[in-house]
Amino acid sequence: MGILLAVAVACIYPDNAHAQKRWRTYEDSVLVEHKANDGDSFHVRLNKRRYILRLYWVDAAETDNSWPDRVAAQAEYFGITPQEAIRFGKEATRFARNFMKDGFTVHTKHQDALGRSERGRKYAIIEKNGEFLHIELVRAGLARIHGFQEVGPNMPSMTTMRLRIRAAESEARRERRGAWAVGKGEGNTLPDSVTLARTVTILDPENPSRSLGLLRAGATVEIIGMETPTLIRIQFKAGDEDMEGLCNRSELGI
Repeated sequence: MGILLAVAVACIYPDNAHAQKRWRTYEDSVLVEHKANDGDSFHVRLNKRRYILRLYWVDAAETDNSWPDRVAAQAEYFGITPQEAIRFGKEATRFARNFMKDGFTVHTKHQDALGRSERGRKYAIIEKNGEFLHIELVRAGLARIHGFQEVGPNMPSMTTMRLRIRAAESEARRERRGAWAVGKGEGNTLPDSVTLARTVTILDPENPSRSLGLLRAGATVEIIGMETPTLIRIQFKAGDEDMEGLCNRSELGI
């Protein structure tokens, strides 16, 4: 896979220190109550230090309408109204809080997860008693399969994790749980990956009006999910680092 624009190399390729980050595991982690906590992002205490964590793999609905385009995409995924999406976002917040009560384990590479907080967020996987929060949110019908996909050491493989989370979504839809109880959306019907048939433009996930560069035809990208009805979030390699970007659905041919 190649990045065609020189400016894109500067924007996308990470420095060596970032590329060499390794997974760390924190036992007996503690949830810190905070008004900004929701279903997939929360304040926690790890070894007496406070962090804001963002889950890999999933996107729980927003708890208000301050990001209307995102709420609309979340609602479309489940086939519900934006107002219903916000209601289920609040339910996801309660679900996550209950999952994490009495302590939990955090797996993280301290990879930056952009967000609205000035303190910054770190991507993480949260585990308790052998269960993963991202999978259980999907099983409860309270989150869509969407976002950066990673697995760490001593976890199921990437393929196994994908099979498990898709099975959890199928179970939630079949049992009419959470948002699936009122919605008839299509859920995660996108393919896992796409080999590009043409050169495509990669857009900045935080500012879709800004181009990160181009990916050549023949590159294979992982499909994360729909960001909007016309934009797809993808994961791709830049050097040794996994990166995220947005592409127009029409350019991906799906």
